[in-house]
Amino acid sequence: MKVTTHKQPTKPSKKARSSSEVRFDKAWQRVVNQQKKNNKLREGVQAFAESVKDVIGAQEQVYARLLYQSCLHLLPFYTRKSLAHWQREALLHWLTEYIDSIRHNPFAAGLDLTPLLEQMESVMAEVHPELASMFSDEAEAMAGDEAPFFDEQDAQEAMGDLFEELAADFGDDPGFEEFAQWFNDQQEFMGFDQPQQDEALALEKLMKGSSLNKLFRKVARVLHPDREQDEQARVEKTRLMSELVEARDSNDLITIFALYTQYVGESPLQELGGDLENATLLLQRQFYQLRGQEDDIIHEDPVAGILYKRFYGKSKKSTLQNLERHREELEERVASLQALCIRVTSVNKLKPYLEERWEYMNRDYPFEFD
Repeated sequence: MKVTTHKQPTKPSKKARSSSEVRFDKAWQRVVNQQKKNNKLREGVQAFAESVKDVIGAQEQVYARLLYQSCLHLLPFYTRKSLAHWQREALLHWLTEYIDSIRHNPFAAGLDLTPLLEQMESVMAEVHPELASMFSDEAEAMAGDEAPFFDEQDAQEAMGDLFEELAADFGDDPGFEEFAQWFNDQQEFMGFDQPQQDEALALEKLMKGSSLNKLFRKVARVLHPDREQDEQARVEKTRLMSELVEARDSNDLITIFALYTQYVGESPLQELGGDLENATLLLQRQFYQLRGQEDDIIHEDPVAGILYKRFYGKSKKSTLQNLERHREELEERVASLQALCIRVTSVNKLKPYLEERWEYMNRDYPFEFD
């Protein structure tokens, strides 16, 4: 939730504030300031990505299309009987590398690789059927929307299920107690530590406390859309009310406090009362979470994240140098691909390329062939 448009907390009266109130205000302000930094980074990444697209977008699309066309040009040679085994291996490595380059090129989203992969599957079935399924699976994976390879929550649940199964099978074994202690130590190492449990208890206590409920209801009375006669104002308050409810359901204290400050017009300190310590603890936790979100923010938009990581420099000059260097490399790659399709018109003309590639494939370091 963005809080950059919300007002800062209203200062309490001039009477001396308690130490818990000072800590709360400090923790909240740190959260608000970090949220502003995060939002500034988010906007900056998007703006930077758009500027990069304007500079190299068209050239990158040409390069991706040429990679695709080169695959179509080279693939028929794979069935030629005059190719040795090592030459076919070099050619297959070449083709898969080009395909991988297309798949990871953020400007190649408009290219449909499915026909190419299907053609490769047909070629594999003709030459050596035992490899054909590899390309069939690849085509299916690209056509579908598969689940992530690793999911942390699933892994945690699987670990719990595994422990229950082991306890049922070996709970009476004298050595199981020692194993159980080791298993619990591993759980703590993976993140199930006491500070997190304490924060979870503090959050539960705060969210169920009467003070936060009073704060929520007070904001809800102000934002309730039924109180508005103007249609446009009713639509806006419906949106804000949804934001408030979502914040409560997701335990988003920042948004609840910010909405309270903006629309009730006073600091939430008074309503929180005895829950200030818990609220401060959780605000501190949210601050550290926000501060650790830089990489996630950069990659919220995968394409923008790739461009930002690849070309953003510490200065405008270094950024321009990065872009200019990449444009020069693209020009060389485009010229190389164009020449390849013109020159390689027979197996004999292809073989020198395969020999060169085979030599690089068998060196101690990987070679990116363009």
